[in-house]
Amino acid sequence: MTEKMTWEEMVKAFPDEWIRVIDYEMDEKGGLKCGRVVYHSRSKHIAYSQPLTGQSEAFWYTGESTFSGLRSHAENDQHFSII
Repeated sequence: MTEKMTWEEMVKAFPDEWIRVIDYEMDEKGGLKCGRVVYHSRSKHIAYSQPLTGQSEAFWYTGESTFSGLRSHAENDQHFSII
């Protein structure tokens, strides 16, 4: 098992990878502050498919997100307005 790392250390150690983290702490905005990385992979499917540890786990991507989510959907829907 790895030592506890900060989010910044995880991003540097596992760039553009999916990570599963235990023994983690979140900041007031819901971001990952620190924890112990138990699995990492460039493939989200490989990271997801690893056996569970039996502990509470966080799942994060260390790269830039391309998720456009609700905003993209809302811009193309008459029922929503973007403010």
